[in-house]
Amino acid sequence: MLILARALIVTAATLAVWLYLVRWQDRGRELNTCRIGFVYDGDTVALKCGDNERTARVVGLDTPETRDARCDAEFQAGKRATERLRELVKGGAVSYRRKGTDKYGRLLIELSVDGEDVAGTLVREGLAMPYRGGGRINWCQRLGES
Repeated sequence: MLILARALIVTAATLAVWLYLVRWQDRGRELNTCRIGFVYDGDTVALKCGDNERTARVVGLDTPETRDARCDAEFQAGKRATERLRELVKGGAVSYRRKGTDKYGRLLIELSVDGEDVAGTLVREGLAMPYRGGGRINWCQRLGES
């Protein structure tokens, strides 16, 4: 009886791992067939996957807000970051890697254009700040408009 129980446990564990791997591979294939459908702002895009669309947050940066800007300086800086991201994704070969999901259910992705990390580009150009999580940046204070 003990041998049968062990065999059942090993079989169940093997099946669970196999199902997890199959599901993980399918998720990766689905993401690889997606394209950028829309740029919401400097750090958020829509991935169009066939008939479905998912919101994705670009990791590694934070850009000023346009929708919930706290001051005009933040809004204007957010518009510049958004336009620059639109230029980047239209100007070359876009690729991305899934890095999980955030607390809002958005995909987290590393985004590259022609092999160049978009987060690094926007940070280098002064349109974004490096971001690894935590509290929201006070863009109004940073931009000199308290």
